[in-house]
Amino acid sequence: MHPGCVGIFAFDQSSNHLSYADDALVVSRMNLSSGKSQPKMRDTYMCNGQLQKMVLPNGEPKGMKIVLEERGLWKDGMLKKCKECKNHTQVSEIVDCCAHRILSLEPDFLSQKSQLEEIVESAGHKIIFFPKYHCELNYIENFWGAAKNYSRKNCNYSFKELQETVPAALNSVPLSKIRKFARRCYRFMSAYRLGLSGSAATFAVKKYKSHRRIPESVLMDVETMVS
Repeated sequence: MHPGCVGIFAFDQSSNHLSYADDALVVSRMNLSSGKSQPKMRDTYMCNGQLQKMVLPNGEPKGMKIVLEERGLWKDGMLKKCKECKNHTQVSEIVDCCAHRILSLEPDFLSQKSQLEEIVESAGHKIIFFPKYHCELNYIENFWGAAKNYSRKNCNYSFKELQETVPAALNSVPLSKIRKFARRCYRFMSAYRLGLSGSAATFAVKKYKSHRRIPESVLMDVETMVS
């Protein structure tokens, strides 16, 4: 549609959007020893720039121990995961308590991106994620709300009827309304950029609902409202 342009794709932070590819460098998927039930991970580069194969010559995936040995980070008697890391109570300053901790802090593992990020960026585009717990910044939530409202009014909730109602509900929201939802989200973004939050941001968004962004003059209106 727009050849040569770079698109910016925005997603919420659902677990599906943050999941990794099957061969991604994810420590939690690894065993301490090689082989067994763990995925075959992609080859990577160590801190010294040397290529590290993540699969043994016999085709078995490498475990944490051999990966750390090849990096010169293995210590005899090291546990796969210490008690503090299992309970998520580890002090950030402790970096060598167990194999899981050491390997998870290696640059190549730290920089591992989600599968969604890799797909978008490999196509030459950019990707951003909405902040957690801020559905007002994602206008698809307004779209889902409108579609659900249609479904509630036009369905008896039998499975057969839902199969017909859900597609109709998704098509019931006109493009003009979707654009209004998008402008509302843009106004919230604009309000937050001005330093507004909570009721002040909501006030600004409602007051300037015909605008694409919130003017700086709203700060005087907010001060008046507070006083």
